[in-house]
Amino acid sequence: MSGSSIVKFQTVVAESQDGLSIDLMTTDHGLEQLHLIISPKALDKLIKDNPGFKHPGNPVVLAQYDADSEKLTVFPLRTLLTSRFLEPKYTKIRSIVVDGISSLEHQDYSENVGIGNMPAGLVRAPLFGFGVLNDLRTIVQAVERVPDVTELYVSKARGVSQNGGTLRISRSIFDGFRKTVGRLHRKTLAFVNERKLEVIETKISDLLQAKDSVDYHDDVNSALADRLAEALVGKIKSGTISRKAALQTVRASVANIAKTEPTEILSLQREIETVTLEDLIERMEKRIAQKGLTEHDWQSFLSANAFILRAFGVPALVFEEQLAVGGTRFDGGGGKLADYAIRAGLLGNLAIIEIKRSSTDLVERKAYRGDLHAPSTELSGAVSQVLDQRYRLQMDIKSKKIDSGIFDVYTYAVQCIVIAGLTPESEPMRKSFELYRNSLKEVLILTFDELLAKLRALLSFLKGEQTS
Repeated sequence: MSGSSIVKFQTVVAESQDGLSIDLMTTDHGLEQLHLIISPKALDKLIKDNPGFKHPGNPVVLAQYDADSEKLTVFPLRTLLTSRFLEPKYTKIRSIVVDGISSLEHQDYSENVGIGNMPAGLVRAPLFGFGVLNDLRTIVQAVERVPDVTELYVSKARGVSQNGGTLRISRSIFDGFRKTVGRLHRKTLAFVNERKLEVIETKISDLLQAKDSVDYHDDVNSALADRLAEALVGKIKSGTISRKAALQTVRASVANIAKTEPTEILSLQREIETVTLEDLIERMEKRIAQKGLTEHDWQSFLSANAFILRAFGVPALVFEEQLAVGGTRFDGGGGKLADYAIRAGLLGNLAIIEIKRSSTDLVERKAYRGDLHAPSTELSGAVSQVLDQRYRLQMDIKSKKIDSGIFDVYTYAVQCIVIAGLTPESEPMRKSFELYRNSLKEVLILTFDELLAKLRALLSFLKGEQTS
């Protein structure tokens, strides 16, 4: 301020409850400054709470305005009365410059409205120490990674440039950064909240099914997303957001990668298949161990993971869960319900699957004669039921197509599949089950442990292929 004389000195923000106020100083050369004033009350509190604190002595300049260039320079400082009072807010950035600002004398300081004409995303109230809004601090952190930069200049001019220690960014680009960060922040919150709901929902389900087997302290971060991200980009330290960003980046680039690096994309596909299988096997093992699961629980699980059925050569595409086989439409408009109807192959030929429980008995516990056991009532009933469903579907297929407006499904050779129980442990029961199962020409019976074994074999194959 050499060669300048003070023209006016006024308080523009009255003393707050913390004992801080803001004074405006103007000079006859068009230079204006906002000073942070520390009251004796605030100073006493600071010294009492932080014995090492010393008053800076000189006026604490929060902002400086040049009328000729209409540039405002703010010096972001911490203004809360803590041990870090008056420390710079950022590691490297010491000032933020904004052009196109009106004189500080003509601003509305009432109720901390602060500096007008400031770009959205910047702190306008002097008592808050200026800078960027806390939710947008990553913008400053990114700027600080540019070598030698200590000042951010948000300008009306276009583009981005660096001049020594100043990084100039246009207002429109800065606003784009602000919107991007805000959008990512909202998506992140939605993702985290959904994850919380998913974890609690799973816990409740586990408690209802098997109260003694629930581990309340298992690591919720060991989800499939973690393992997929690790396979895609290696181990990362920056948490859920980086994992999701990594997945989004790969998804957005997959078409280009497939053209330029076909070998890499095939390797990536194998990695994804492997971690997906590992997760699927782990979840299925837990479900089989839970004896209280209902038919509906298994129907929902297999509906969400129809890939399991493909391991048995069933070209599984869920056509309509809980399909009405004896009604008028494919969407359940009356009639018996099949647990699954699957549109298979290029011809759209249907398959019907009846899903029972993993705890379903496959043969009667009491021997029928000698060491021979008859099929259980539940299993034989399921076989009869799926055959009846096929019969009704074939009878009504034409009217269903017309009523539903879906014409690319056919019933030339409808597959009938029953999924039930676990392979019997005793030799006589196992022999009796195999004799019954293999005597059926039109119904395929699969057990839940066979589904699991097939997945394990597929996983072993994929891992072997990766190491070969």
